[in-house]
Amino acid sequence: MRWIVAPVVALLLTLAACGRGERAAGPEPFVDESSPRSGGILYRRLEIDITTLNPVLATSRYDRMVADYLFAPLIHLDVELRPIPGLADSWEIEDEGRLYRFKLNPKATWSDGRPVRASDVVFTLRKVVDPQSEALQIASGFELLDLTRTRAVDEQTVEVGFREGLASQLIQFNNLLVVPEHVYAAASFKTAFDEGKVVGSGPYTLVRRIPGKEVVVQKRKDFWGGKQPYLDTVWFKTLVSDSTAWNAAKIGEIDETMVPSDTWLREQNNPALRPRLQFLRFYGLAYNYIGWNARNPLFHDKRIRRALGMCLDTRSLITNLYGGTARAMNGHFIPEQWAYNPTVPILAFDPIAAKQTFTSLGWLDTNGDGIVDKDGKPFQFEMTITAGSSQALAIAQSFQATLKQVGVQMDVVTLDGAAAIQRILAGNYQATYLSWDLDADPDPFPLFHSSQFPPRGSNFVYYASAAADQLIEQGRRELDIDKRKEIYQKLHLLLAEDQPYTWVTQPSLKWVVSQRVHGVKISKGWGLFIWYPGQFDWWVSGPPGARVQASAAARR
Repeated sequence: MRWIVAPVVALLLTLAACGRGERAAGPEPFVDESSPRSGGILYRRLEIDITTLNPVLATSRYDRMVADYLFAPLIHLDVELRPIPGLADSWEIEDEGRLYRFKLNPKATWSDGRPVRASDVVFTLRKVVDPQSEALQIASGFELLDLTRTRAVDEQTVEVGFREGLASQLIQFNNLLVVPEHVYAAASFKTAFDEGKVVGSGPYTLVRRIPGKEVVVQKRKDFWGGKQPYLDTVWFKTLVSDSTAWNAAKIGEIDETMVPSDTWLREQNNPALRPRLQFLRFYGLAYNYIGWNARNPLFHDKRIRRALGMCLDTRSLITNLYGGTARAMNGHFIPEQWAYNPTVPILAFDPIAAKQTFTSLGWLDTNGDGIVDKDGKPFQFEMTITAGSSQALAIAQSFQATLKQVGVQMDVVTLDGAAAIQRILAGNYQATYLSWDLDADPDPFPLFHSSQFPPRGSNFVYYASAAADQLIEQGRRELDIDKRKEIYQKLHLLLAEDQPYTWVTQPSLKWVVSQRVHGVKISKGWGLFIWYPGQFDWWVSGPPGARVQASAAARR
């Protein structure tokens, strides 16, 4: 799954405090303990509010972050992003990748106490591929599902059939967070979860969700998994503002947050903070990009998209915005992926050449207003960014200034993160600045294949290329990794030439984590969580409940 990510944000909002709006007391004393302990509360940040609690309808990494506590995937991915047992204990692959047989853990139960059955897997798969469900992020991974061969063999065995075998198929089952048929078959699949009816097989249950403010989950006492998480409660706070989140991390009101480059560079060696905060930096399977809606006549021609991209001074942004802690992108694949093509050149910053392209295509300033026009229409468009994103705003403003020099007017539109994502997925935008979290497997089918326009997939730039479609289809069907690599390197070059996106940077991710949080490890692909055990290995030091007691004392 390619998870949409709102870039790190910085809108100044009132800090969402613990309890019923009261401000929590300062951080509890750090206690260095040598072995894991159970209990305690972890306070996590959501950079934007979740859009749903339904894992089938998830649209962003934040939806998945919460869903991982409530629902178990059919398979997990470990720290190296290799498949390991999840809800399924084991699996077999037959018929040249066209048939998967999973054996479910016989101890697996739903949070209402009923057993997880193979029929629940079949029910979930039917919902994933049902167009009425609009499972944008997940459905593309099961595009070739053969429902006539998909069946519950017995209560713990499910066979999943496909019309063709794909090299990337097994990893897609990590995106299949199974839901119970007995709960949701008779309910409204789109609304039941958000009305508080959340029954899952994960290690936690929902305590409450207050939209725009918080999500609280609590450990199941009857969790069936062999490895029990240490934390009793995980409390997600929606903090859109970078500065608010940073202040909250400094005083102990949240235990982890991503931080902007300028904050990280300025504070990482602050001796007053080191005893209380861990400063982490790493590259992951993620990048930032400007997406061009090709349904807009302005962006239909790849020469225009390329000329626009030549007005983005990426090198300057890396130096001045990221302090040198980011990489320039040359296309969809990144150096951590075996599909990466290092011979593809990075699009050069060259406003003069861009201006020449506009002129050659008939875009001239015929009325002397400083904006080029054609057939009486000015070259003017809107770029949608998420509200409060300091980095997105800085990039947009830099881009805007250069475009103005070549006679193009770009207006910046800021929207709340969830609202922006919903509008973009609906195709109701002209250009946008966003980020992707990428799959462990490099198959880009849901992003760039012409069959994957919303609501079927995530090709919301409406890129359509017969040559790209052919390479994408070849790459996902080729089982020989060397041949697959050759195919994807050709695709890398083609996408870089066509510029459905202007690829901006691959920033290194910067995180601060409270020193009271232990067991934190980094996957070179997915960072701190979503892989297994990831966040389920975290534990907190200090007496259980100390923070709650301190907060209650402060309220008294």
